Amino acid sequence: MRVGICGYPGSGKSTVFSALAPGGSSSRGGVAFGNIKVPDARVDALAGVFSPKKTTFAEITFLDVGGQPGRSSGAFSGEVIQHMRNVEVLVHVVRGFESPMVEEGANPARDVGRFNDELLLLDLGILEKRGVRFAKENRKGAEVDVNALCVEHLENGEALRSLGLTEAQEATLTGIQLLSLTPVITLYNLSEEEWADSPHRALQDVGPNSVSVGICGELEAEIAAMDHEDQAMFLEELGMDQPARNAFIQAAFSLLDLISFLTAGPDECRAWPIPRGISAKKAAGKIHSDIERGFIRAEIYRWEELIEHGSEAALKAKGLMRREGKEYVVQDGDVVNFLFNV
Repeated sequence: MRVGICGYPGSGKSTVFSALAPGGSSSRGGVAFGNIKVPDARVDALAGVFSPKKTTFAEITFLDVGGQPGRSSGAFSGEVIQHMRNVEVLVHVVRGFESPMVEEGANPARDVGRFNDELLLLDLGILEKRGVRFAKENRKGAEVDVNALCVEHLENGEALRSLGLTEAQEATLTGIQLLSLTPVITLYNLSEEEWADSPHRALQDVGPNSVSVGICGELEAEIAAMDHEDQAMFLEELGMDQPARNAFIQAAFSLLDLISFLTAGPDECRAWPIPRGISAKKAAGKIHSDIERGFIRAEIYRWEELIEHGSEAALKAKGLMRREGKEYVVQDGDVVNFLFNV
């Protein structure tokens, strides 16, 4: 999953990037990349049972897609917009602190409004031109109808992510890269003083495919740079059980309606992210295409039942290990062993 971090100059998005994806970042084509692991207590719990050689968590790739140098309130550049179109989730970093480097005072509501309006106008321009072309070609059908529906929605000042398009309707828009259709996380970057009791601090659903949360970017970057022991002590002093970025990371993961099935054994305990509602056979292809092609059945149990009973042998004895066929819909937290033959 690719998550693009963007924001107007002075928002502190680069600090937020270093907090979310500490270490290991690289740069390609002027865009900073960083892979981070999605915290998952289930993987840790399974590792406690199997003592595996390796544990592997789901990962998110963060991209610092940039802003426009010298612009505190103007539109994003064409290059930045293209980077924004190449991600699955957008993160809009909103300045919630005063800065002597920015002429305008902090006004999160203003910046959120500007950002949303900019995306809507970009999408509207694309779809209006598309509609004109359809009219010239005298084209009819679902493609034309959905295009007109989207134009009307945008003209009413609403993002396409709130339109509730069906899968078939969205299919008519494939390849257009509409920004207001992309899930978005509004990330309020607050000063330490503001963050302590800000109403933006809590994770909130603010609309379809849209959530908001507040963090103190500087504080989180400082926490991310600490070793594990110092980090734990510092969090305890702050009265926190985990870095605030963990809630954000999990929000980004769930915003795409992804779940994880698990594999477990002495070699590796691992989380495998998949779209919700996927069949066992399709999930097998996440591990390897040969497993999907030669799928026979899946042996499945619940991770929490393993922790409760202590071993796979105990689960089998109690009838808690099931055999499922290729159409079984994999559930979040299923531990799966695929049987296949190629």
